Amino acid sequence: MTVSVIIPTRDYGRYIGEAIESLQHLMDVDWECVVVDDGSTDDTAEIVSALAASDGRIVYLAQAATGPSAARNAGLAATSGEFVQFLDADDLLGQCKLAHQLEMFARHPEADVVYGGARYFTEGLAGDREENSGRRWIDGPELRGVSGSGDSVLATLVDDNFMVVEAPLIRRSLFERIGGFDLRIRRMEDWECWLRCALAGAYFLRDDSSDADALPCVRVHRASGSQDQIAMHKAAMRVREGIEDKLEDPQLRRLNRRRIHDHWAVIGMLEGLGDHLGSGMRYLLKAGLAERRVKWVAWGLVMPLVRRPPGSWAMSRLRTSLARRRGEEVRVWHTYWP
Repeated sequence: MTVSVIIPTRDYGRYIGEAIESLQHLMDVDWECVVVDDGSTDDTAEIVSALAASDGRIVYLAQAATGPSAARNAGLAATSGEFVQFLDADDLLGQCKLAHQLEMFARHPEADVVYGGARYFTEGLAGDREENSGRRWIDGPELRGVSGSGDSVLATLVDDNFMVVEAPLIRRSLFERIGGFDLRIRRMEDWECWLRCALAGAYFLRDDSSDADALPCVRVHRASGSQDQIAMHKAAMRVREGIEDKLEDPQLRRLNRRRIHDHWAVIGMLEGLGDHLGSGMRYLLKAGLAERRVKWVAWGLVMPLVRRPPGSWAMSRLRTSLARRRGEEVRVWHTYWP
């Protein structure tokens, strides 16, 4: 059984070699790899072309910058393996990850998706006594997971995404059923895809293995700015709005709508404490009224005062809390864009 590994990338030449090297260290797996270069302007082409020339399992494919969904669909079209593994260009696969999940597929032929957790790392500072040339392993978010199909899986995914894009190994036949990634979506495209898989009745099998070599390794970059997080929350809102009409269960629709209001509140806080006070106030008031949350309404009303002394202490505490929360979201909403 061949596994097709699809690596979309843009301007990650500094990492792509390490990602491909992790494939070359995989144990007991027949794999092919296509690197889809989505308009890079760095040395990605030279690096991947050299690796492809020395390893026939690797193919370099260049396209105009059209986004991650188009890149992943191009990778699907250019490969033929029975199973599909996605890998972002700055991340790695544990050497037993594919072999372990293929074994689970063999034991559970009903499964369409086998997924598990992930390890998270960042680059260490000079002088750190860590393994792998300064790589520092850090705690990641505790993501909920579930096995099965139908409403149980769908409800968990509607509540929140429960796997990074590298976590699952997926039967190619599932993509033939759902039609691949939505080209209109450039952020949160993997979560939107998992939602459509669940809506199509896909069977998800959770792998609870704690073996580090059976997990993907996700690189956590330095904290993103608030504008990046605002964009992520807005993207999540668009994904939720896109599936709203497809949710037949009234409770799932209500859960989805409540989570949209949660996004409004976070955007309101980030914009209100940033450079868009008026917009932040409107988001907070709208979220508070929709959910009858007095706290959100109150924040919307007092935001102008909080931005001035003596509200600076409270604002500082809130920024610390939001920064901590953003750190977790960066890891869950990991994307290959630099």
